[in-house]
Amino acid sequence: MTDQGSRRLTPAEAIEILQSLVSGGPAGLEGGAELEVFDEAGQSVLLAPLARHARLDEDRIIWVRPIVSGFSPQVQGEPGYVFDLHEARRRALDALAIRTDGSELVLELRSKERARVRAATGRTKSDLDLWDRFYYSVLDAHDQIELDALEADS
Repeated sequence: MTDQGSRRLTPAEAIEILQSLVSGGPAGLEGGAELEVFDEAGQSVLLAPLARHARLDEDRIIWVRPIVSGFSPQVQGEPGYVFDLHEARRRALDALAIRTDGSELVLELRSKERARVRAATGRTKSDLDLWDRFYYSVLDAHDQIELDALEADS
């Protein structure tokens, strides 16, 4: 996403920007997005990479999947890094207002929290890379389709 300054967005405009961010845009799998959520006092309460899908539902709620709970199994023959799909659940971003702030997407949530979505860097990008390897090498097509749809929790 290019630097667009600051402007208010409709949910439909926001989902286009969000889908570009989570897909990595022109960088593809070399890019990606992270979500940071701040409470009413401005304290960060969540920082996590986002899986590569986002959805806007009929109620204009944005759905994403923050990536959490990855681990290295200690069992011979298992993949090097896996994720608990029951922990990597979809999350609703029910926004009262959405705007850009430079290259970031800022959502003022109904819960009175503020969410920022931006390009993944550092630790979140490393975690996203681990998720991508898990997603593409461990999950079967059915699981991938279910996760991508963001219709239910895993």
